[in-house]
Amino acid sequence: MKVNFLNFSDPKDHKFFLITGGEMILKQEVIENILGKLKNTGFNEKVSISQDELERIQEIVSRNMGGSLFQENLILHIKHTSGKFPEKIKSLLENEEIFKSPNIALIVESSIEKTPVSGAWIKNFDTSGLIINCNKLKTMEEKIWLKRQLNFLPKDLLPIFGGSIFQNNEANLLGQKNEVSLLKLLFLNKDNSPEAKTDHIIFGSGISAFELEDLLLNRDFKKALKTINFMKEHDRQNSAPIIWIIAKVINSCLESLQSSNKKSALINSGVWSSKINLYLDLMKQATAKEFLSLNEEILKVDLINKGLMKAETWEQIERVILKLQDATSLQN
Repeated sequence: MKVNFLNFSDPKDHKFFLITGGEMILKQEVIENILGKLKNTGFNEKVSISQDELERIQEIVSRNMGGSLFQENLILHIKHTSGKFPEKIKSLLENEEIFKSPNIALIVESSIEKTPVSGAWIKNFDTSGLIINCNKLKTMEEKIWLKRQLNFLPKDLLPIFGGSIFQNNEANLLGQKNEVSLLKLLFLNKDNSPEAKTDHIIFGSGISAFELEDLLLNRDFKKALKTINFMKEHDRQNSAPIIWIIAKVINSCLESLQSSNKKSALINSGVWSSKINLYLDLMKQATAKEFLSLNEEILKVDLINKGLMKAETWEQIERVILKLQDATSLQN
């Protein structure tokens, strides 16, 4: 059975998957979905085989096709990343017995854009498995994908945030996914949801979004600026998540400084309990007036990033960080 990415929602009763196409974000999303489903059905062991390790396939399959009561349910994840579809994978799929094995699940992740119309291996997969096409999305398909990612937003906010994210990251699903992930965390915080893992929001420098927040809170502005400069040189289109993080720090501090109970204000603005003291220390020597000015500056940066004001986004981001450094400098 063959489906396009947008028509794929549930692995259902399948155990054998061929994932094709060059859009890595879509393929990762599909694989996460499949692995979650297989785990729920008792497949807890996984072996990954790269294109350079294909000689291992037959040995692993032979060892796990016997159906012994003592064998683990195994997920075999085969990764084909370039060139023609390998003959060793074809040979494996031409054997119908692998599709009859009760304790093997198969994920073949391939870079091919189209599957052949004939051949024993593709016929077997079409009959017994699920073939999912993850090619680059057309503009309308991309908007549908983004809308699905933003299903946690109230309907009245969807056009505002969705339009902004798409405008800043058209044809860049990684950039869209980063912005959605960050936006989701901010909305979850407002609902007092438990702290969530943020390691998947990664910038080009290898630093995660909330590690950047920690750099600002700990006043390590030198490393923060180094990260900004790296992003400026290597990933210029991915500025929105950085703006979100800086805005989060500034707005949380401003609300706290304007409140009679600084700690309660931080909690109400969605700051995690583990970071309350870091925020309090950051603004110990600061004033509400300074952070009000910073708030106006970061709003301008957001407008610049959306193309509504003329200026260089990255230079303005650096400028805001330097102003934050001055506003939080330790005074005698």
